[in-house]
Amino acid sequence: MATPANILKTGRAIAAAVVWIAGASFCTSCTRLPQIQPKPDVVFPRLDSAREQFHYAANFDANTLVGGDAQKGEQRLLRIIAAYQMVADHFPDDPIYTPLAKAGIANCYFKMKRYRKAIALFKDLQEQYPNYPFIHAEAEWKIGRAYDLLGKSAEAKRHYKQCIDTFSRSRNEQIQTIVAACRQYYIQPSIPQPPRPR
Repeated sequence: MATPANILKTGRAIAAAVVWIAGASFCTSCTRLPQIQPKPDVVFPRLDSAREQFHYAANFDANTLVGGDAQKGEQRLLRIIAAYQMVADHFPDDPIYTPLAKAGIANCYFKMKRYRKAIALFKDLQEQYPNYPFIHAEAEWKIGRAYDLLGKSAEAKRHYKQCIDTFSRSRNEQIQTIVAACRQYYIQPSIPQPPRPR
């Protein structure tokens, strides 16, 4: 069984070999991203299962520092997108890891402050995977945050409320964490109470 550490080592070895053999040229067939062109120093291995491919991408995401210089941060996020795109490209019918990879891509656009693109991707995810509660909860949360950051608080609150109303009784801890975050941002309007009779 391949561990994430071994996969990462193998990926680095493959990348180094490709760069050395090809004279630093990039294999364009490794990813199919029309708008995204990762730097030539990144080549992602194609693994045997969607689970392995997703965990490789998630590990790459978790271990890639994005802060600092905005341009370098965006390049790093584009590389993370390319890693997640490998899951979607090579395992398009996987019902668990492909939706998670697509959510990872949408989150990268959110981190790049491309809020409209993130909103569109999260809405697409909700349409593509109607029976995936975690994806729906995260999408409602992130769409709400994106609208908040775009200055559209009424639209944001609608998404927070939708998440709270739909998932407040979920027993899934991750979904409960998302619901708690939505509650933090959704402040229910105060309704004036009628005066009490004396």
